[in-house]
Amino acid sequence: MKYLTFILFFIVISCSSSDDDALIPKNDFTKIHGEVLVLEAYYQNKYRSVGVYKDSMKQSVTDLVKKKGYTFDQYEKTYDFYAVRQKDFQEINSELIESFSKKKL
Repeated sequence: MKYLTFILFFIVISCSSSDDDALIPKNDFTKIHGEVLVLEAYYQNKYRSVGVYKDSMKQSVTDLVKKKGYTFDQYEKTYDFYAVRQKDFQEINSELIESFSKKKL
């Protein structure tokens, strides 16, 4: 009986998670994160104070990730996922730095 309960519990948990809970693939996250960094730089340069632009920034990021086919929650969860995996996060940031340095403004 315990075995059956465990299997039923596992099935319910597995079926309850949706695609919205899935992490953004690393390649897509890298591109999106790069665009978020550009947005953040724009808001910081224009408004200087986080308190002034935080709501507008969040809405801009929400709109950006939605255009890419993801949700803000997915972006946030993916960011948190890589933030605790420093080696992966450094790779993402190194790729972005290299990409930004190759662009001519």
